[in-house]
Amino acid sequence: MATCTTDTPNQALLRDVHDIDGNPLQVKARYFIFPVIGGGGVRLANLGDQDENACATAVVLSRSEVDKGKAVNFIPKDPKHEKIVEASSVNIQFYLDYYKCANLTVWKVDNYPTLPSRYTISTGATPGNPLELNSWFQIMSLGGSTYKIVFCPFGECQNVGIAEENGYNRLVLAENAKAFVFIKQGGYGKAEA
Repeated sequence: MATCTTDTPNQALLRDVHDIDGNPLQVKARYFIFPVIGGGGVRLANLGDQDENACATAVVLSRSEVDKGKAVNFIPKDPKHEKIVEASSVNIQFYLDYYKCANLTVWKVDNYPTLPSRYTISTGATPGNPLELNSWFQIMSLGGSTYKIVFCPFGECQNVGIAEENGYNRLVLAENAKAFVFIKQGGYGKAEA
């Protein structure tokens, strides 16, 4: 386990998180979260424990290595931040066009703080709610434009890794961190001819 902060420190003292092109992550932009090794981008899946017509809520890696996944945006706990900085608390929110699933877009750690056999990551948190401790993640550098995502509710951080579940690599809290890069979604906000 690593130690990190649970408060959002002075942004000037922290390093910006960068996308794969070396640009700082912007609060109002969308990004794909892509693993450095093994699997496609982060997306949602229905792992069979939900009604067939229900919105998918399990956060997984795509089975296809060429699939970038579903775009996300990052919501800082401190609304004054315009860029995402390392070790500051953020909500991670999928961008979905389907209005019926609009309330199931923000990542959370399932069943926290009870003690299940493992903590899985799904969606269903409220964006920007400082009282939902299970929905605040941090991004930590692994060098260059490679990062890990961690969950640090009380200063002790747990890595976000993967575990096999129903044929998918599901995001879970784990001893071994999964390394990710962030790819800015192209064409976002531009009119296409």
